[in-house]
Amino acid sequence: MIYVTGDTHGDIDYKKLLALKEKNLSYDDYLIICGDAGICWSPKSFPYMLELYRDIGCTIIFVDGNHENFDMLEQAPLVEYKGALMHHIDDHIFRILRGEIMTLEGKTFLCLGGACSIDKMYRTPHTSWWPQEEITQHDIDNAMCNLEKVNNKVDFVITHCCDTSTILKAFGFRRDICTDYLMFIDKVVEYKHWFFGHYHFDRNISGKKTCLYGSMIELV
Repeated sequence: MIYVTGDTHGDIDYKKLLALKEKNLSYDDYLIICGDAGICWSPKSFPYMLELYRDIGCTIIFVDGNHENFDMLEQAPLVEYKGALMHHIDDHIFRILRGEIMTLEGKTFLCLGGACSIDKMYRTPHTSWWPQEEITQHDIDNAMCNLEKVNNKVDFVITHCCDTSTILKAFGFRRDICTDYLMFIDKVVEYKHWFFGHYHFDRNISGKKTCLYGSMIELV
């Protein structure tokens, strides 16, 4: 089975994952987190976070959000897993790199994390805020390169923030460089559904995009 949810923020929004523990999952089952997993936030809390997330009993793959310790993430070994490049955080916990396409149970997922923190001016660089949070042209180029291999067609899109057009219409939020970068997806990619987090809402948008926060979707 494949499950998708929004931000978990370490142990802050972890409770929604407890339902998975009742399903007797194995490591052949997958949980995808749409950014702000918060597993890698500080070296001090890291052992506790690993214990929490190991206890779910399935394989966890997350895109990065804006509340991640990117310095920690980038220290993890880089591996190829499910056809995509990922940081190997723990035995069954992975951070998938931006623009990579993974295949789970025969379904393809374009994954592109990253988002802008609206409160970064109040945070401390490389302690509570990391400049690596923002999507770059390099990330988009990597996505385009991988999409070319699959004729620009995937089953699902997984991001943290969403494109400018969607956030303006659905939430009335301001655009930023990251939401602008994601505008290419609707222009280029053929997909069945797009899941994202970041905005702390549970909302289906036009039947093809879903913002996840407190809810969890069972895909297959």
